Amino acid sequence: MLKYRKVYKTSMQIAFTGSRNLTKEQECEIYKDFDYFISNHNAQWHVGDAPGLDDFVRRAAGYYNKTLTVYEVQGKQRWHFAERSKRMVDAIANLPDPWLYAFPNKLCPDGCKPCKNPNGKGSGTWLTIAYAKYRGLQIYIFPQFKTRYGDTSWMPDWLKEPDHQQLSLF
Repeated sequence: MLKYRKVYKTSMQIAFTGSRNLTKEQECEIYKDFDYFISNHNAQWHVGDAPGLDDFVRRAAGYYNKTLTVYEVQGKQRWHFAERSKRMVDAIANLPDPWLYAFPNKLCPDGCKPCKNPNGKGSGTWLTIAYAKYRGLQIYIFPQFKTRYGDTSWMPDWLKEPDHQQLSLF
């Protein structure tokens, strides 16, 4: 006799990061990304408590009926905001299918790189991206600045996929 077992697909875990200030034009573009690409995933959402993109995600979660976890900042010093972002990334890093969806509004600052305590040089978004890379999250970037389709020259080297080489047997 065959036994059947129900298999539940575990949902993605998506953390979001982006600017604290969004223009109406950026909100419209982000809405298009959410409507076309993001809202269709079977995913649990994770976001901070800041204005801007965080606020947009909190409103969108209700609209798209998504499970949402909000990470609150626990102080007013600059490092408290970085700690909140790291706490959010750490919360999903060891779960199945963790992603960071990032909406940077400027280029990555020089010196910002993946490590245990990255320095975003004033950019919380890039600090979060660098830390997510360090923790092994998959990262999808929705730049909020002008780029040409397919152009990745603006990406830091640590985000670019390594070139694949054919190994020689001889």
